[in-house]
Amino acid sequence: MGTRKLKWLKWLAGLAVVAALGGGLWYGYDQDWLTFAYHRLTQGHAGTSEHGGMNMNMPGMNMGSPYAGGESMSSVPGHALVTISPEGQQRIGMRIGKVVRDKLRMTIRPVGIIEPDQTCLARVHTRISGWVTQVHVNFVGETVHKGDPLLEIYSPDLLTTQDEYLAAVENEGPRSRVAQLARRRLKLWDVPDDEIAELEKTRKARDTLTLRAAITGQVLSRDVLEGSYVEPKTELYRLADLSVVWVQAKVYEYELPYVHLNQSVQVALLSDPETWIDGRISFIEPWVQEVSRTTKVRVAVPNPRLRLKPGMYANVRIEHEMGEGLLVPEDAVLRTGERDLAFRALPGGRFEPVAVTLGPRFGDRFQVVSGLAEGEEIVTSAVFLIDSESRLKSAVGGMGGHHHGSMGGSSPAAPPSLQGPPAHSGHEHGMKQESSSHE
Repeated sequence: MGTRKLKWLKWLAGLAVVAALGGGLWYGYDQDWLTFAYHRLTQGHAGTSEHGGMNMNMPGMNMGSPYAGGESMSSVPGHALVTISPEGQQRIGMRIGKVVRDKLRMTIRPVGIIEPDQTCLARVHTRISGWVTQVHVNFVGETVHKGDPLLEIYSPDLLTTQDEYLAAVENEGPRSRVAQLARRRLKLWDVPDDEIAELEKTRKARDTLTLRAAITGQVLSRDVLEGSYVEPKTELYRLADLSVVWVQAKVYEYELPYVHLNQSVQVALLSDPETWIDGRISFIEPWVQEVSRTTKVRVAVPNPRLRLKPGMYANVRIEHEMGEGLLVPEDAVLRTGERDLAFRALPGGRFEPVAVTLGPRFGDRFQVVSGLAEGEEIVTSAVFLIDSESRLKSAVGGMGGHHHGSMGGSSPAAPPSLQGPPAHSGHEHGMKQESSSHE
């Protein structure tokens, strides 16, 4: 029983310690002691000020007196001007750039998939049933030219029709009705005119039909073997002219105003992202897909060396000129949610926070609609650190003398340039007189 009571006492003592720590932290936060402790920890080697209060300067940053007015005032609420020495600028990696006027070029960068030009596809079928006796094109990827033989088909119906045509020509003449019907049947089976003329000349029927390529291109698929039986519904080959290919890309709904037909476009392969190939937009789908909120855009790209292969992914770059405007680097702008800030560089290592109004983003730069002028110098790196210092300086200025008094220091003094020579107190003067009289 005593062990259990001792255990409970330990638990109660631990809870009391935790409650005391929590209460102390809350009270310190309420009295702003935690803020001063943070300043003390970030003080580094600077230590305390000569006035007995805390020196709020970060290493390399000379904030000056927070109550000096003038220099520390800023048009941005909650921010103040910041003075940073050259050594401090180098320590935090600060860089200075300029507001420049340049062309506003909207760039859209979707990813597309390469497909064959569907207007240059050919599907090879036979119009007569029979058996394949010989295959001339045996593998996928082979290049064929228009008129090249693809395969030979043996068909009893073809042989019978040729015999009927020869008999009708011999007995009734080539203009007879029977001869014309037989000739028409041969034409419907894709027997070319030169083979019919050869048949009339030699008077000898052929027992096979030669299927030939309808276009010049590459073999995308082959579904026929020697000795197989084929019918009109069987697709034997699929050919494609890849001298021009399509790149199917998707652009978002908000990007559609910057995309139009016949617009010049650049395409680069993922395997060679530095080489851009010119193309043109040939088609824009007239609808937006509800789920993805995108529209498919078709880009026709010349492919003379056949580097663009169907199924490859490609980067697409669509550029749209929007005149000229002021541009700043992306890293020069701090987007707080409430406002967009930049820091203007002033003489003497001073930096002024400026609220800016931004336009669209162009690559790695933002357009500045208002707040800055052409040629002004601004901070382009370490902006977050300077913003933190600017907020801290503004916050310390808003505290007034309350915190200095609470830390045991005197009220802040004026800058040394505004201070007069040190004066002796009356008590000290009286002590000196008393000492002289005693002597």
